[in-house]
Amino acid sequence: MKDPKSIITGVLIAGALVWLVINNVCCSESDCETQVCVVDDTMQSVFERNCITVEDYEESFCNEVIDYDKFYSSNSIIKGTTIGSIDTMRVEDRKIIHQEMFQKYDFEISKPLNFLPGVNAETKEMDGSVRMYFNLTVTHTENNLSVTIPMYESYDFDEDGKIAYLQYYGDLTAALQSLELSENKELD
Repeated sequence: MKDPKSIITGVLIAGALVWLVINNVCCSESDCETQVCVVDDTMQSVFERNCITVEDYEESFCNEVIDYDKFYSSNSIIKGTTIGSIDTMRVEDRKIIHQEMFQKYDFEISKPLNFLPGVNAETKEMDGSVRMYFNLTVTHTENNLSVTIPMYESYDFDEDGKIAYLQYYGDLTAALQSLELSENKELD
C-alpha cells in the first residue's frame, strides 16, 4: 500500500504539469490583449491581424478620415441596430451616413478595446473574426453635450483581411436624441 502523502504529492505534481502544459502550449496572449485557447496558430495570426485592422478602423472613424477602400471589401454588408436604419447597408450607404454624422458629432472610444475571437457558427472553431466591447462617447459639436454608451461590434473578414460583414449594437438612436435636447426639454 502506497503512502497517502506520496499519492497526494503525485496528484499535485501531475495537476501542476497539466496546468503548465495547457497554459504554455494552448493559450497565448495576442497583441490585442486577449487570451485565447488556440489549436491553429494560423487562425490566431489571422485574428491578431484583424484586431489591428479593427483598431485602425475605429481610430479612423473617430478621426473622421476613413479610407473605405482600405477597410471594406467591395461586397461588404453593414448591419446596424439604430431605429429606422436600413436593414442591410452597403459601403456607399455607410459613407453618406458617416458624413452626415461627422458634420454634427464627434466620437471617441474607450481604451483599451476588449477584443474577443469569433468562432464559426457550425464548427465552433476560431475563424479570424473579431468581436469587441467598448464605450462610445458622442459629443454634439454645436452644444457640447456628450453621452457615453456601451457598444458591441462584430467584424467578419474576407480572405484579403477586409471587412466583409459588420454588425453594431448599442442604443445609438437614444444617445443621438439625447444630445439634441436643450436643458428644458425631455425625451418623449
